[in-house]
Amino acid sequence: MKMHYDSQVHVTGEVNSVSFEGFCLPLPPSKLIFIKTKGGFIGCGFFDMATFEKLKIPAVKITGVSTLEELLAGKIVYVTNSAEKLGLAPGMTGETALIRMCFPE
Repeated sequence: MKMHYDSQVHVTGEVNSVSFEGFCLPLPPSKLIFIKTKGGFIGCGFFDMATFEKLKIPAVKITGVSTLEELLAGKIVYVTNSAEKLGLAPGMTGETALIRMCFPE
């Protein structure tokens, strides 16, 4: 996986030629951190998972993170039904979610 920061708050990357974008936006006293792919979203505790459920968008929540690297290394605490259909489950890492969202089986 390749990641390239083009600013302090924005990263672009690829997983086997499939691109993604990541954001780490300051919202004092915390940060809004998420990655979006063509297959869904990986986000921090700010995410309202009910909205993703309602819209049937694959999404996972990882709490207790303050950087994009921590988001990828962190453990999933919540998955939407659509994300579950991609084989994602609580306890998996954000990196696993990113790979599966880029290459659904």
